[in-house]
Amino acid sequence: MDNVAEAIKVFIDGAISVNLKEMIIQIASTLLLFLVVRYFFWNNITDYLEERKKHMATEYDEADQANLEAQSLKDKAVGELTEIRLSAKGIIDEAKERGEVERTEIVGNAKNEASVVMENARKEIESEIEKARTSINDEIVSVAVLMAEKVIKKEIDESKHKELLKEVTKEVIS
Repeated sequence: MDNVAEAIKVFIDGAISVNLKEMIIQIASTLLLFLVVRYFFWNNITDYLEERKKHMATEYDEADQANLEAQSLKDKAVGELTEIRLSAKGIIDEAKERGEVERTEIVGNAKNEASVVMENARKEIESEIEKARTSINDEIVSVAVLMAEKVIKKEIDESKHKELLKEVTKEVIS
């Protein structure tokens, strides 16, 4: 076991051992690589990164602006929708009022027409009653003339005359 431990110690010392020459070569090549990158590529890389940064800032600003515009349009649309709803409600209310006015006018006109029809019917009834009266009077006159003719034609006594009057009256009434 001592051999194994000794072998591991040698292996670790060999792996960790620092060689000064190799270390200087590594540092020099790293510095050389840094100088080459710095001289040939550094400006291009920083310019590219700066351009990318500006582009990203521009896109971010445009996105913010678009978001603000969208919010503004949304607010405007909500306002217009509210205005349209109020306008529609006003139109509906106005239509209801017009309907009520028209209903009142129609009912009023119907009542007026009904009263005109009733008045015309009453006048027509009065006219018919007047015609009937005139007709009855004419009948009475013609009966009276007829009776007078009969009385004149016959000289009759008073009882006969009363009997004739009753008979004529019955004819007039029926």
